[in-house]
Amino acid sequence: MNNYEVLLIIFVFSILLNFLFKKTTFLCDRKIHSEHKNFIENKSKIPFSGGILLLITLLIFIPNHHQLIYKIFLIIIFLTGFMSDINYLNSPNKRFVIQLIAVVIFVIISKNLVNSVRLEFFDILLKSYLFKIFFSSFCILILINGTNFMDGVNTLAIGYYLLISIFLINLILNLNDVSISISILYILAFSLFTLFVLNLLNLLYLGDNGAYLISFIFGIYLINLQSNINYISPYYIANLLWYPAYENFFSIIRKIKNSESPLKPDNKHLHHLLFSFLKKKLSMDVKILNSLTGIIINLFNCFIFFLATNHFWNTKYQISIIFLSLIIYNLLYIVLLSYNSKKKLS
Repeated sequence: MNNYEVLLIIFVFSILLNFLFKKTTFLCDRKIHSEHKNFIENKSKIPFSGGILLLITLLIFIPNHHQLIYKIFLIIIFLTGFMSDINYLNSPNKRFVIQLIAVVIFVIISKNLVNSVRLEFFDILLKSYLFKIFFSSFCILILINGTNFMDGVNTLAIGYYLLISIFLINLILNLNDVSISISILYILAFSLFTLFVLNLLNLLYLGDNGAYLISFIFGIYLINLQSNINYISPYYIANLLWYPAYENFFSIIRKIKNSESPLKPDNKHLHHLLFSFLKKKLSMDVKILNSLTGIIINLFNCFIFFLATNHFWNTKYQISIIFLSLIIYNLLYIVLLSYNSKKKLS
């Protein structure tokens, strides 16, 4: 099968299966259980089916004899989010413990490890096998929970990882390096494109199951990519993943400062503030503003990816792009927080 046939199969299959979920109200949004998910009003029943569609696609198109361990852990990570979506595993602390155990075991078995960050003192630490396991697991866990935090408006999380897959495919094709496997990126891009369209039309949500799954997949793929292709700067990978990672870090600091649980979801993330700003400024349907919020943030991320990809080998350049991203994020957050606070008082 060529790429167009695979795309068509994934697209039609996903639409039909999601229609079935929506018709039977299977895994439909129950917003009363989550303040985070109740932020944007929506009376229609939307299924949290993004992760299910992505998982089935991967299990079908990755050969059964290939990477059995990989598939097993994809299912484990997916089920952790799935149980959250059906309100069986509501405790974020328990979910984190399951994630921690699964990620550490996978990192050990797969030997999917961060070997260098191009900082001498840190690379000395990474010579220790135990520290290498700790740091690699830490990076994946930060990504998983950061992605879950950013998945509060339509198109944001799905669009973000769709952009990553597109930029990676373009980069690898230009490198013309036969040692780099690109097939899984095509599968991910095709599946994410379908999910993006359905999410844009408010026909599905990614859900915790999808947020956990997609971030786990990209986390291990990118660690493996940089470890095996050492001319790619590790800070290029950091630039591709900066937004969910910083969302998590920023959220933890903010919640600790306010004496709140770092793992508890809230409605004070950048996308929530931007949505509130747009809602006050624009007379549009809430559904449109929902998707527009995610698109605006990802237009900025697309710009960052474009800058970073131009010099993917240059560590100093990549670090400067990271600082640029963080400065803009913090300034925008402060401005939006100040604006929304004033509007509440007035």
